[in-house]
Order: sequence, then structure tokens, then C-alpha cells
Amino acid sequence: MSNCEFYAIRDDILNVLDFIYAETDCHVFEKSSEFGQELREFTSTKQLAEVFNLGLCHGKQKYSALLQLYTPSASDNFVIQKIALNPKYCSGHTFRYEASGWGLIQLYLGGISERGIHHSHTNHNSEKRAQKWESIYFDQLGSVDTWNWKQLSKVSRKIRYHIRNRLAVGKWGSRPILHSAQKLIDKEGCERLFN
Repeated sequence: MSNCEFYAIRDDILNVLDFIYAETDCHVFEKSSEFGQELREFTSTKQLAEVFNLGLCHGKQKYSALLQLYTPSASDNFVIQKIALNPKYCSGHTFRYEASGWGLIQLYLGGISERGIHHSHTNHNSEKRAQKWESIYFDQLGSVDTWNWKQLSKVSRKIRYHIRNRLAVGKWGSRPILHSAQKLIDKEGCERLFN
């Protein structure tokens, strides 16, 4: 199973990112650029932490950062798409950019809000699902066959294994709880966890 949802706060998130940078070939991009801006790639945990309030979710924000991981060992078919915007609804902006590709690994980082701890999430597309949508998105994303799905799964599995088996110290249902999040839960009570 490629889906992994887990509870983590800032220190835990930094540990996950440090592992990704040190132990995988992943390039880390924001999922979507800000309006009117280029898409940003982040080359270190430190750089990400300078841009995002990692582990802090404000207002109705469910995630502190939405990231896409691109593993070049699985494909060279990484696409940065320009997305047209309606300036009427986007403060006058007409475009943004988005990280795209059949085999990107999503890493959506949750954290603490005034309501509790939002879960974090990592997942990637399956070859079967990509093939189902290939004819619709072929012009934007190219052929599904340009991806080495075994290699993609190997990298994604390595990240999930590290989260579940090395960083997790507890569970809430099927979701691993990482060390610093568990300490906060022990102090504040389990009612601080929510979907």
C-alpha cells in the first residue's frame, strides 16, 4: 500500500525531510507555485523551513506545506505545467505553476493548529491508475511507460518504512504517531488528534 498518513509536528517533520534529502534521490518541489510566481524547488530541509511554517497549520489550513517529490531514478518525465487563472478570483493574477508527472510522490505536511494535530500524508500514483487516465492527460504528462514503477515504489516504500518503522513510537488507529507528536499527545491528551 503506497498511502501513509501519520501524525507529526515540527521536529518530526524535520526528521522526515532530513531522511528524504540524505537517503533518497528525490527532488523536492512545492505542489503549486504562488500566484504569478515560478515553481520553487527546495534543496535542503533548512531551505524548506525558511519558506514554510512547517508543523503549524493556521485557520482552516489542513497542511503546513504541500510538496511533490520527484525521483529522477524512476523517470526523466517531470513536467512543470503553467496553469491559467481567472484574474477575477485570483487578485488579478493570470497564472501559477504546478509540479506534474505520473509518478510524483505527494508529501503533504500537517502539524498543530488551534484544534489539534492534523495528520500528514504521503502517497503516489499506481501504474494501473495512471494507465486509466493516460489518454486524457497524455498531452500534458506523456506516456505512463516513461516511468519505472518498480523504482518509484522502491523509493516511496523506503520513505514510508522510515516513517512507520523508525520514526513512529505509537499509533492512532492505522496512523503512526512520530516522537514529538506523541510527547505532545501524552501531555495534552488524545483528543487533540483529528482528521
